[in-house]
Amino acid sequence: MKIFLSSIGAVVLLMVGFLIWSNVSGSPSAAAVPIDGVQKYTHKDSSHTTDKVTYSETPPTGGNHAPMWAACNGKVYDKQVPNEQAVHSLEHGAVWITYQPSLDAAQIGVLSKKVQPHTYAFMSPFSEQKSPIVVTAWGNQLSVQSADDPHIDQFLKQFSQGRQTPEPGASCAAISGGMQ
Repeated sequence: MKIFLSSIGAVVLLMVGFLIWSNVSGSPSAAAVPIDGVQKYTHKDSSHTTDKVTYSETPPTGGNHAPMWAACNGKVYDKQVPNEQAVHSLEHGAVWITYQPSLDAAQIGVLSKKVQPHTYAFMSPFSEQKSPIVVTAWGNQLSVQSADDPHIDQFLKQFSQGRQTPEPGASCAAISGGMQ
C-alpha cells in the first residue's frame, strides 16, 4: 500500500512540475493564441522622465514614462489618465482599456465589470482615440467597437502580466504622486 501511495505521489509531483515548467518555459498555451486584430509595437526606450512624452500610438503602448504609475489594480477612472503614468502601469503588466468619452453609459458599465476583478487592469476615457474602445498592453493594442466583443476578455487573459511585461510582478497599487 505504501508503494502504491508513493507512486501516486510521484506521479502527482511530476504532473505539477510539468505544468509549472510548461508555463515558465514559454511553451504554447491557450492564453498565447493570437487574437485577431491585435497590433504589435516595439519600444526601445522605457526610461523614467518628468518631461512630457510624444507617443507614436494613440493611446500609447509603451516607451519613456513618468516615475509614478497610475493605480492599475482594477481601477476605473472617470477622467483621462496622463499618458506617461498610464505607460508606467503598462510596464508593470497592466492592461489599459480606454474608451471615447461619448461611449454609452451601459457600455462603460460592461467594461468596468471586466476591469474591476483584475489585479493588473485599469480603464479611463481617452478623447483622442479613433475607435470607441481600445485595449492596450505594453507593445500590444486592440481596437473594438463594442464592450461585448469577446476579444476584450481574451486580451485581458493573455496580456495582464503577460510575456510582454517589462517588469512582471511590479505593483499596480495606488501610490502617492500617481493617479489615484
